[in-house]
Amino acid sequence: MRTLFRALLSLSLLYLLYLNYRLYYQPQMEAVAGRPLNQDLLSQLRFLKTRMHQGAGEDMQQLYPEGFVYLNALYGLSWVELAGGLPNSAALRHEALGETAWAMRAIFSPAGRRIFEQELPLPYGAYYQGWSTYLLGRYLAAQTPTERAADDVRLFKQNCAQIAQAVAVSPTPYLESYSGAAWPADGVMCLAALACHDRILPPRYQPTIRQWLTVVDTRLDSLGMIPHKTDARTGAVQQAALGASQSQLLNFLYEIDSTYARRHFRLYRHHFLTSRFGLPGMRESAQEADNAEHIDSGPVLLDVGGAASIVGRRVMQRYGDTVTAIGLRNSIEAFGMPYQVSDQKRYLFGVLPIADAFIAWSNSLEVNHTMSTSSSWRGHFQALSALLAAGLLVAVYLLRRKPVGK
Repeated sequence: MRTLFRALLSLSLLYLLYLNYRLYYQPQMEAVAGRPLNQDLLSQLRFLKTRMHQGAGEDMQQLYPEGFVYLNALYGLSWVELAGGLPNSAALRHEALGETAWAMRAIFSPAGRRIFEQELPLPYGAYYQGWSTYLLGRYLAAQTPTERAADDVRLFKQNCAQIAQAVAVSPTPYLESYSGAAWPADGVMCLAALACHDRILPPRYQPTIRQWLTVVDTRLDSLGMIPHKTDARTGAVQQAALGASQSQLLNFLYEIDSTYARRHFRLYRHHFLTSRFGLPGMRESAQEADNAEHIDSGPVLLDVGGAASIVGRRVMQRYGDTVTAIGLRNSIEAFGMPYQVSDQKRYLFGVLPIADAFIAWSNSLEVNHTMSTSSSWRGHFQALSALLAAGLLVAVYLLRRKPVGK
């Protein structure tokens, strides 16, 4: 038993050293077609490509209500960010656009639409239309005008027109995702698609966007934030802001109106950013609220949400909080148990592709350069680690001593 305890304590010490080492992580950059490219991100996408073409979307649909669309959308958006960091002539860019198109076709297929209701004011609902139309818009944006297929442009215009019409006649800014059910983060996706339209095609939806933002300000929760769930008929708050949905919607609200979005970011950072053992994390519930979880929360440990923190890492980089973005990124690298085989990198042993997709998408803003900071954000965790390591060493030493009388 003494030998077993010594082994366990030694393994704990090694794991503690590993965690501290991983907190110094920096993505590996290598030149591709004359530009630096995040090779870790590419390795993540190589792993996901294998799993996606083996049916990961169908597998995730068995675990999550929208798993098929969600996984394909995150996969496509990660590749399209990579494509944007490459020269037009690069072979890897063509692969990236090809994988984006592959994911997009899957979402627009009968399998992608299967669980969504066509007979809604916005056909198939805000979730489906928001993610599918936004991904299509980003795919078009990554191409030159001459590369864009006429059918893709036509479909994008048609879907944007449907979204704008639904927003115009809706009594609430938060469109239904399913009959009688509205989650505002899905509505934000729809407006992000309209904003994307106006960046790549002749603008026509700015009045719709401005009106939508005005009405949103009348349907906020008690903290002044966009709620997690609302009444589908009135827009009244049914569930206040939660970390996972806030982390998601803030990534897209920035593209709709960055000035307006920064106001919500400040509230999000104030109410949801926390730390545990000196490392940053995003709470799933606001500090003033009771703990609440939902199916998209992921694991919630010590009130810190898994999905909120992974996607929050992207939010922090997008809004310029580099210190927190690096802290979240490197904490994910430390505790996510990443490993690489050949050119494929995976997390959590690769058993949950949607987790890998979230991490890849969150890392996808860091395509051509790495973040850096002079802040010593690791100090508190390292001090605690030193104390714990000292205790482990003492315990190992005591267990190595022979008992008195032996």
